[in-house]
Amino acid sequence: MKPSSRELWASLLPTGGAALALAVAAQVQALGDVELLGGSWADFGGAGWLAALFLAGVAGAFHRPFGATTLGLGAALVASAVLRFGVAPAAGLAAAALLAGEIGWRSARSAGAVPLPERRHLLRVVEAAGVTALAVLAAGAAWAVLPRARAGVGLPWRLAAAAAAYLVAWTALDFALRKLRRPEHTFRPLALAPLAADLVGWIAGAGLALAGTLAGWPVASVVLATFALLALEAGRNGVLLDKSRRRARDLERLRRAGQRMTTPAQEMAGVAERIHAECKVVPFHYFQLETLTPGSEFRSWWAGPGGELRAGVPEPERHAPALPGFHRRSAWQILERQLRVDGKVMGRLRLWCDPRRLEPESVVLLDRLVPQMNASMRRCVLDREAREDPLTGAATRRVLEKRMHEVHARAMDEGGTMAVVLCDLDRFKRLNDTFGHPAGDAALVAVAKVLKEECRDTHLCCRYGGEEFVLLLDRTGGVAALAIADSLRRRVEELDLVLPDGQPLALTLSAGVASFPELFIRTAAELILFADEALYEAKRQGRNRCLLDLGQGRYLDPQGTVHASEEAPPALVPPRIFA
Repeated sequence: MKPSSRELWASLLPTGGAALALAVAAQVQALGDVELLGGSWADFGGAGWLAALFLAGVAGAFHRPFGATTLGLGAALVASAVLRFGVAPAAGLAAAALLAGEIGWRSARSAGAVPLPERRHLLRVVEAAGVTALAVLAAGAAWAVLPRARAGVGLPWRLAAAAAAYLVAWTALDFALRKLRRPEHTFRPLALAPLAADLVGWIAGAGLALAGTLAGWPVASVVLATFALLALEAGRNGVLLDKSRRRARDLERLRRAGQRMTTPAQEMAGVAERIHAECKVVPFHYFQLETLTPGSEFRSWWAGPGGELRAGVPEPERHAPALPGFHRRSAWQILERQLRVDGKVMGRLRLWCDPRRLEPESVVLLDRLVPQMNASMRRCVLDREAREDPLTGAATRRVLEKRMHEVHARAMDEGGTMAVVLCDLDRFKRLNDTFGHPAGDAALVAVAKVLKEECRDTHLCCRYGGEEFVLLLDRTGGVAALAIADSLRRRVEELDLVLPDGQPLALTLSAGVASFPELFIRTAAELILFADEALYEAKRQGRNRCLLDLGQGRYLDPQGTVHASEEAPPALVPPRIFA
């Protein structure tokens, strides 16, 4: 994306200002006389020490605990560079180290099977290098001016003043550039968080400079090498951690996007109530249970001192409540246990306990009850797996057969009614072949959602197989069931599905309806056979329609018209009576 004019000016001004300031600083004797600054480079190292400081600065700048483009731990090179070479070379060295560290950091992030995106423009990197050079020049100026302002100032005070000047200059420049980009910008203390790493770098650099002046620069070289290796390893671990977090977030989004089996809140709430009762062997003040079943979101239930279980997350006070008498209020002791199903973590239990009242025997008893809690989680998960289709969340065929038998037996005993609606997505195979199975799965999930919304407590939606669904409607006659089926057909036709590539996906539905006692059946399963015949006739008549089986090959449509199939016997003719 092309940067705006404000963005361009905000990036080029510190770069041009740094180049001009470096040229001026190189001509100022107070900033280049290493003897006056407190150091000398003739006794050790020379160009080799310059290269060592540069590599150490690159290693420090490679570590980005806050993800911001600052010198970070690389600021440790500044003090030694000023003592050895002067202020202007130290500023140029710091800017070069930041650029090299940024390049290395970007290269490390982009390496791997799944490269991570880099959204920051290269102009920002050049801008950060210019800000670094200006901040180091400000630090060097404070370093050089302080002895003249106050005689007898030692090296530690010079280092402290230089670090303060560096941080103040960086903060002021960063705020000015943000203000230039967005005039409405206000100062935010959180923007100073990345400078914490720079402060640590200055502290490390002060130790390195003091080691060089007191114990000799050969000793300082060993300290510098150790610091560089540690900073490089910390930076590498930071990059790997960043990659892991990003991939974990991507996997979490994919997990949430998948339409898999979920456990209803009311079922898991029942499990939470049982576990809450089992945990009363421990004197706790707050209870929390987080549950996760395959394909679902985390759910949390908690209970406070009142004992009422509710959905949400507890917010206990910082300390346990006061006890009678003189007692010091202590922090909570949190007992946390993981609940597993087949080796997978499906729940997490937390108990906030007062350590003054917690006995070791009760904790042992709680641990003995954990297998029982795992069994409760397992029963809930297995029961859900047996009753629901993992893709659509509709009931399984086994549940339908059992429920149909119960409804039919009740209708026979009480003289009630029942109906079955057999639904089928039109041209589903063509949809799969054209757009792929993910599109087919998305269509099934969308249609199942429409069908399940129609089901009340006495109704049931089942995925019968493939693209077929069955609605079992208790205490519903044939004409009413046909009206429901036609309403669902229209809702499916109005679905606004869009594929990932932006292409709309149109769906239509055909349905066959059969009801009892309008049709004579001996078993509940025979009602699905009649509904299947009505569905076949709806497909034969052109799809995207609903028909009610009246028996004898005759079908009723929602408009009240009776259709006869080709196999239907001729209608009965009333007999004529002759005199």
